[in-house]
Amino acid sequence: MNADDFLPLEKKVLSGLRSCGVDRDSVSEASPLGVAVSGGADSLSLLLSLAAIFPSSLLRVITVDHGIRSEKESGGDAQFVRELCENRGISCRVANFEPGKIARLAKDRGESIEALARTMRYEIFDAFIQNENLCALALAHNQNDQCETLLMRFLQGSGIEGLGGIKRVRGKFIRPLLAISRTEIESYLRDKGQIWRTDSTNADTAYVRNKIRTVLVPLLNEHFAGWQKALLSGAKKAAADEECIAAAVPRNGFLSLSGTTQFIDRAFFYNLHDALKRRVFFSALNDAGFGGRFPFRLYEEIASWNNEPHHEIQANGVHVRLDEQHLVIQYGVHHEQSAQNARESGFSVLIHKAGQSFTRETWTVRSCERQAEPIPQMNDVCSLVFEKRKSDDSPACSCVVTVKLPVLVRSAALTDSVLTSDLAHKSLNAVFEDWKVPKSVRQQIPVVEQVSLGGEISAVIGSLFDFKNWIVEVSKLL
Repeated sequence: MNADDFLPLEKKVLSGLRSCGVDRDSVSEASPLGVAVSGGADSLSLLLSLAAIFPSSLLRVITVDHGIRSEKESGGDAQFVRELCENRGISCRVANFEPGKIARLAKDRGESIEALARTMRYEIFDAFIQNENLCALALAHNQNDQCETLLMRFLQGSGIEGLGGIKRVRGKFIRPLLAISRTEIESYLRDKGQIWRTDSTNADTAYVRNKIRTVLVPLLNEHFAGWQKALLSGAKKAAADEECIAAAVPRNGFLSLSGTTQFIDRAFFYNLHDALKRRVFFSALNDAGFGGRFPFRLYEEIASWNNEPHHEIQANGVHVRLDEQHLVIQYGVHHEQSAQNARESGFSVLIHKAGQSFTRETWTVRSCERQAEPIPQMNDVCSLVFEKRKSDDSPACSCVVTVKLPVLVRSAALTDSVLTSDLAHKSLNAVFEDWKVPKSVRQQIPVVEQVSLGGEISAVIGSLFDFKNWIVEVSKLL
């Protein structure tokens, strides 16, 4: 089909694809185009327009049943999409969450259901892109969504990094409808004789976006003609300014581990200009996998920690702590111990290479090259030598622990558990009870956290205080 044969909205979608860097020749059987479809008007117009532009064999559809709404409604949406795709010969995958699972996880993590659903949805999308070898995955955000997002971010106090609005392209995610209004979308579907599904939660004004859509937007339409055009124009300017500032953000100073743990050099971070510091922090938060909103008041508190030796805070499933060398950001690690429970005697040091050392009042730990045979299939293995200082200051080797770098040597937390020889877990407090360690001493005993191996605690060095040691061979963590 020639471009001249397309309907007006289809021509706009084709133009939107080009703006996203996707042309008709870049989509093939080996590298098809994915489409995220919910069953609503926006995603259906996207699917039908793409089906007019490309053969059905070049499209791959993904729809997600979050298990948040009733089975009749949420499951009905998924079935509607599946049947529509079957009738058009388009491959469709339905991803289902167990009913209530996201709500339970959100409660456990202290996150909103909406934010966690988005995070988990994008995890499914990422896997779908990889499994299907997609050239891109098209999402159905449109011009109305853009305006609502800009209003919402303004009301939430966003900086210019948020006031640029939704991006057309983020990795392999593209948004061909971003310049198309909802009125055009619904007119297109009516002309096609295509019905669509309506999400009942769209009318729930407990959600900020819904309140903006149903209350604020009609008010602006009535009293401020042309506000959308002005808002979108301002967003373009903000996006250009943000692109310039983002280019100035230093790329050194990070040590990223296992995705969900991010280390930022302390001196590097606190010497940055406030505008760059904020972007470095939220970039690291994003790299850790956090897709929700982190309270700005908590960020401001973190930004004020520069002159404090140690500190920590947790919110929305994120744990941020400050040690002698790093600001450490972890997502998905849930600690009962909050900043209010942190003790002045706490300590934490990242060891990421041989030759480092760390000294406390009565003991020292140093890292050195491992002298024994290398462990098969494991790189970056070294020895940690813990030494207890005698009263005459002469060192006495307490023990040697084999670790995979990098590791954290830190004080114990209330919720820590340790690995057993059969790789089960035991409460560290229970271990201390068995050893009869006084509570006043427990947080002085160092533990070794294998941050690059899932954050497991593989060693507890009690011999520095005349108790036992708890050591699990690092080879067992593979």
